[in-house]
Amino acid sequence: MKILPCNITVDKEGVWHYEGRELIRRDIVEYLLENVVLGKDGKYVIETETGCCELDVADTPFVISRVDRVTRESSGEEQILLSLRHLSSKEVLDPETLHVGAENVLYCRIRRGIFPARFSRPAYYEFAAWVQEDDRTGEFFIELNGKHYPIRGGGPGHAS
Repeated sequence: MKILPCNITVDKEGVWHYEGRELIRRDIVEYLLENVVLGKDGKYVIETETGCCELDVADTPFVISRVDRVTRESSGEEQILLSLRHLSSKEVLDPETLHVGAENVLYCRIRRGIFPARFSRPAYYEFAAWVQEDDRTGEFFIELNGKHYPIRGGGPGHAS
């Protein structure tokens, strides 16, 4: 069964458009994002109780707009919280999924590793304050809870 297009595009900055007009209602875009799945062919699909349709996505529909490094009161462990454009809920960064894609864009994976998320330029600069370079190897990493997490490089944003 062929999935028809939604006539919705998402640009590389995470701005959503319907038939060329920007979708400005945050609640609608949030609803759509909550219903995004990956199709068998790796394309993004909106799947709701009324049906499904295919998105036209320049990169990924998930764009990180802000990062916050916090300490959990219950365990004392540090974590990095990701605020995603158009979403009210936050994601906890899985630092093992950090990688640099084309054009030196930083990505990680979200929602149990299913989707790539692109760091916006402001979020990238916030995150860069925590990036360190290994003097021996020249590898970039972040340190979280005493553990080093390398930032892999070279792969496209959709690489796993």
